[in-house]
Amino acid sequence: MKKHNVYLLQGSNKENKKKYLDESLFLISKKIGEIIKKSSYFESIAWNMNKNTSFFYNRALHIKTFHSPIELLEKILNIEFLIGRKSTCSSSRSTTTHCNPKNRLYQDREIDIDILFYDHLIIQSSMLTIPHPLFHFRRFAIEPMCEISPKKHHPVFHLTLLEILGGCVDKLEVKKMDIS
Repeated sequence: MKKHNVYLLQGSNKENKKKYLDESLFLISKKIGEIIKKSSYFESIAWNMNKNTSFFYNRALHIKTFHSPIELLEKILNIEFLIGRKSTCSSSRSTTTHCNPKNRLYQDREIDIDILFYDHLIIQSSMLTIPHPLFHFRRFAIEPMCEISPKKHHPVFHLTLLEILGGCVDKLEVKKMDIS
């Protein structure tokens, strides 16, 4: 059985953000697969949300898993639920469309885990889109990914992540946090 290279982005903007990221990291390692590399914590203001929304902590992960993309999605949804996320329909979940995309609202969340990349696959289905369809617009996702895998090629754009960062139009400040 083949292990797959997967890149995830964790995000939280409620209460103890670091705690939620760390709890989800533990559950990812237990339920999904081996953590190969993790980025630093990054802080950014909320992307495309209400101005009064609390800032986010984000972290990118490189993992190895035996799970298929759909199994991976199911495990992620379970982890988010265990940590306290109430609904994925009203979230910023861009990788899933099990809710009507026009009804998606960006909300505060204990944890959000997005699948950014799965091997070099390109998937567009009613359940899942990989690579993440908004990745290249989101500096808060690109910068942590560049820290752990700057030369990774995007399977749709055929550019390295550093090249995507150089062309990113998102100018929101993303700063690396000095916490462990």
